Amino acid sequence: MRVSQITGRRTNSLGWAKSDCHTCTSLGRHCDRRRPRCSPCLAEGAVCKGYVQQLNWERASQRNRKHRSKEYSQIAAVETARLGDTTASLPKPDKFTFVDHAETQKRQRRRSRTQSKSSDTSWSQLSPVAVVSIDPECSDDLISPVSSSPSWSASSPHTPSSVIGTQEIELRLSPQISHHAGDIESSLSFFHSRFAYTTLTFDVNVNPWRACLPAIHEDLPCVRYAAVALAQRQRAHFSGKPEGPNTLHLKAKALSLFASHLKHLSFEGGLSTSLLLIALDYAETGISNWTIHLRGAFHILESAGGIRLAESRPNLRSQIAMLIWYDVTAALISRYGPVFPESYIQALMAWQADEEWSILGLNGMPDGMFLDMHKLAVQAAAGDKTDLTVVYAIQGRILNADINRGDKYQIMMSQVWQLGLLLYCSRVFPCSFPIHAAASKKLEEENVALGSEGSQQSLLDPHELGLQILEMASQIPSHSNYQKQCLMPIILAGCEMSAADKTHRKIAIDYSERWKQKTGIWIFDSGMEFLRGVWACNDVGEDAEDVVDVKWKTWTRVFVPKPGHGFLFG
Repeated sequence: MRVSQITGRRTNSLGWAKSDCHTCTSLGRHCDRRRPRCSPCLAEGAVCKGYVQQLNWERASQRNRKHRSKEYSQIAAVETARLGDTTASLPKPDKFTFVDHAETQKRQRRRSRTQSKSSDTSWSQLSPVAVVSIDPECSDDLISPVSSSPSWSASSPHTPSSVIGTQEIELRLSPQISHHAGDIESSLSFFHSRFAYTTLTFDVNVNPWRACLPAIHEDLPCVRYAAVALAQRQRAHFSGKPEGPNTLHLKAKALSLFASHLKHLSFEGGLSTSLLLIALDYAETGISNWTIHLRGAFHILESAGGIRLAESRPNLRSQIAMLIWYDVTAALISRYGPVFPESYIQALMAWQADEEWSILGLNGMPDGMFLDMHKLAVQAAAGDKTDLTVVYAIQGRILNADINRGDKYQIMMSQVWQLGLLLYCSRVFPCSFPIHAAASKKLEEENVALGSEGSQQSLLDPHELGLQILEMASQIPSHSNYQKQCLMPIILAGCEMSAADKTHRKIAIDYSERWKQKTGIWIFDSGMEFLRGVWACNDVGEDAEDVVDVKWKTWTRVFVPKPGHGFLFG
């Protein structure tokens, strides 16, 4: 249990809750239900995790919330009118509750008071669980559920509840959506139950995408517009049809309101909007000016108080972790440095609890490597001022990272990322990549490197690293999210394949095409653009015999750093 320095007097303006707080419930102790923090938690100096909230879409003015000034509503109305009426205005639902369609005809018994106490306010706690059967050879879409239940089974992010076999996999997935695609409730339900899982490795109790949804109540509907646009975009990609003009119109509305009235948004709403706008862009392409959204999110946080805001807010921590992940992965490719400082990651890792979320669960990167990944991005932006001593220390920590946790395929995913970062070092810092004999021996013992039996100053061949990455990634089941999360290492490895490496190039091509189709996210298609750009610069003809024996042109020379423009492969 983390200890928080709680200062100041507590007011009772919010009255008393109807059920015990989550902290007291988990400890099985008496709770006096005072708001905003109960007395037992205050007395122990512990974080009071709050009270049960009903999951429904309600106008803020219809719930027990503070009424926002009428000025905000007038601003939103004027802005909507200014943007034109090319599409029907997006309604704000009076009431919407997520329903598991497989259980709609079953009357649930009224839950006892004891049972209701065990509820959690996290949006992910309310997600349906689907058990599905898969044929890996003929899965054209994300795994379709065959049965579902509204129950929730929490699991540690380091031990995901998934069993990968030859024919069956058990994951928490979305129910099928039967509403009309243009309906706002249907779109929000699709976002809640489908897109919220798309980017994750496995379920986490604090889902960063669902953490955006409470902000749809705000009078300035930036989050609502962005979430519906994102759902419509992904649906269009799943169906293989061009997205309608309404998607672009909603995105334009969200951007306009966000840019013009940022001061009127709560920081939760502003941060959620930034995260959704990034997702809107990478759902369409991996090539964009990512720093605009990231700097906006960082400015919102700094203006509201900085990273300290997240100390007692798990949802906020999860959202910030996702933003920093995109920041670091984009910075690695662009070599222009991350927007978020190192202190943010250090704070997140210090406050993180395994039962909430993990970088592994969110993005597939072993948590112990995340800070070093950020340090690499900083050094890559330093150019001639790169501190090679720092780079060498990072390389050593990556080599010695403990990645032998979890099942077979989770370990393989972690090894792919380990090799991917080593490959990155070999190309971005080619003069600073000496591998000591002990480190080379460790790689051989783990069967994650080829060759490299030389002296202390021997170099690990980038081409051999690329071969190992692609071969290992191809051994992870093609329907597994573990393979999906290997995008950046696979792209970097593919860049090392010559025309003579047709088999390994095909692994990268098949991977990108398959996961673009499965996820409805075209970031995988942009990865192929990146690869083909490198291959075109190194191939003279289609056959291996036509390739001229010249020095290999690396991806760092093909895609030189450009301010305000970069690739996002995380």
